[in-house]
Amino acid sequence: MESTKHYLERLESFMMVYGALVQTEIPNVQNLHGMQEGWAWLARFLNALPAKQYTVVSLNAFLQMARFALFRKYKSQFLKMLKVISENFLVQLKSLQVPELTKTVVEIQTYIEDKKFLQEPERKSLLSNLLLNASLHY
Repeated sequence: MESTKHYLERLESFMMVYGALVQTEIPNVQNLHGMQEGWAWLARFLNALPAKQYTVVSLNAFLQMARFALFRKYKSQFLKMLKVISENFLVQLKSLQVPELTKTVVEIQTYIEDKKFLQEPERKSLLSNLLLNASLHY
């Protein structure tokens, strides 16, 4: 049987992959799980699922990977979504008073308060630079 800790680590990994997948853009290829699907997933997620340990880990991992791309595409709508997360989802989580949730709740709150979604992820620009440099050498 898998421990809760290991399950949450696996869940986090899957959600980070999904966050990366929805923002993947390849010229002349339609991404069936593109930004519109990521946006729809996030809206359904916040409307349907209760705030608890599994959902906060999922949300945090998805936002870590996709927040810049979501903001770039949806701008003011994404800001409204973050407001819903801050004023509803995180408030529900805090009311549960589960010590294991504190770190993740603080991470999400910090993303929102520090406007980390405005910063392009380092890995994304690093990959772009590596691809550019590789193409210059050929």
